[in-house]
Amino acid sequence: MMKNNQKKALIVAFYLSKYDRKALESLNYSTWRSAYEDIGGKFGYSPNSIKNRRDDFDSLNDNNRSGWYQKELSKSSLEIFEKFSNISEDGLTEIVRDILFEKNNYEILSILEDEDKGESIRSYNLRGVTGKQAEKLFINFYKKGFLGEYNGELIDTRDDGCGYDFKINKQDIVFEVKGLSSEEGGITFTDKEWTVAKQLRNNYILVLISNVFSDPNIRLVIDPYNNLSPTKAITKVVAVNWNIKSKDLESI
Repeated sequence: MMKNNQKKALIVAFYLSKYDRKALESLNYSTWRSAYEDIGGKFGYSPNSIKNRRDDFDSLNDNNRSGWYQKELSKSSLEIFEKFSNISEDGLTEIVRDILFEKNNYEILSILEDEDKGESIRSYNLRGVTGKQAEKLFINFYKKGFLGEYNGELIDTRDDGCGYDFKINKQDIVFEVKGLSSEEGGITFTDKEWTVAKQLRNNYILVLISNVFSDPNIRLVIDPYNNLSPTKAITKVVAVNWNIKSKDLESI
């Protein structure tokens, strides 16, 4: 029961973070204090704990709150974000209402129980959450001029399938952003990304951001194709990725 209560509390906290005042109004709470007290009481947590879990999600949601960057998010929080971030506002509102106000929310309970048994309805891609956070940090770093000589209008190409995430308008410089949740770890290039890196060489810049949820550290690798040594990995769906080992990143 405690695991289910924890997960349900995290879903509600994620919803409060994502939709802010609209969430408060949709759930008919008059103040944040009353919301935290009522939600905490339902799941056996203090009001401050509910507030803190809401603040945890602020760093991942596109809202006007700064969120918490002091510590890395828990695996449970990242899983909740990955699973529920693409659900519509109406859909998530109904899920949260069921969690808070319906006594017999069997559908939610069955999903949570299946996950505890290792039978999740989808696999979680926590690497994707880390990558999204890294991309958000990169945009902020760039706008604040932290990338030195690189300037000009930043063009978002993440949805274009061109083998990199951003480019500078009227220049040949492109950026591929990779994130690490801690200081160490490996990264993966898709075959398209690695092929484009080979073609563009010095104009292709890997932006590696470590500690994305706590104390972000940014490193630039110009011409990663020539300066990194990956190993090829072929997946079951016959997609080629290029993995960079942690030891190879330590020498950057």
